[in-house]
Amino acid sequence: MARSLENQILSFGELQEPHTSLTIAYSSVRVETGKLYNGMEPIDPIRHLIIILQENARDMGGDGLKNIQIKMVPLTQPDGTQIIDYYAMATIIKLTEE
Repeated sequence: MARSLENQILSFGELQEPHTSLTIAYSSVRVETGKLYNGMEPIDPIRHLIIILQENARDMGGDGLKNIQIKMVPLTQPDGTQIIDYYAMATIIKLTEE
């Protein structure tokens, strides 16, 4: 049975616990920079990315994520609107017994 989001393992590097890698999960979020600090904290898009990755892990029966990577890309749309694209990638893992 998959772990709840609150009990999943999250690692930005490797894990010491015995595990198998199930697959790689991706997520992305686009935010207009004008909305930051105006009802949206700068950490909110990153939280959203992690939750999407966790939901993918839960749906696949995984125990968590390792090697989480997040990239932020500032862009200007043709109409001049400043945006930031947030991208995340992680490996979904399942713990094993030795």
